[in-house]
Amino acid sequence: MEQQIQDLVDSIRKEGLDEANRERDRIIAQAKAEADRIVKEARENAAKMIEDATKECELRQQSTKASLVQASRDVALSLKGEINDQLAKILSQQIAASFDKELVAKIVAAAVEAGLKDTIIEISGQDAQSIVASLSASLASKLKGGLSLKVGTGYDGARLVSNDGSGYIDLSAEEMAGLLKPYLSDAVKALVFD
Repeated sequence: MEQQIQDLVDSIRKEGLDEANRERDRIIAQAKAEADRIVKEARENAAKMIEDATKECELRQQSTKASLVQASRDVALSLKGEINDQLAKILSQQIAASFDKELVAKIVAAAVEAGLKDTIIEISGQDAQSIVASLSASLASKLKGGLSLKVGTGYDGARLVSNDGSGYIDLSAEEMAGLLKPYLSDAVKALVFD
């Protein structure tokens, strides 16, 4: 009987160990499967994060390049504008400097000789008083026919104004510079930017 009990105990122990080994193998297999799933999911997440980061870097690089291109265009336009402005100032200064007594007197005399009448000729600039006095003497007969001379302010040169105020011709240094500026801009553009 003792042998039977011992065999029964051994049999129970063996079944218990077999059951425990089977449970252990099942748990290990389940843990390995879970570990494989977690590793696979982590790899997929890492690959997606790398892909997203690569796309974001490419977008930033494209955006940076576009910003640099725009900035270079802005700088070029600003530089062109500044060069044109500086050249316009120089042109205006040079024209104003060339508007001396003799030139203004020649312009007015040419306008009068062309048949100008019923007009006010305004002379402005540093020598305006002496130019008006000089022209008054040389154009005395024309002044009796409706032409008048007067000193103007705020510009250098001459301005021919109709008596009725319907129109005028501006021969000031500023106006001459404005008329010449588009031609200067094309010439400068050809020399500097092309």
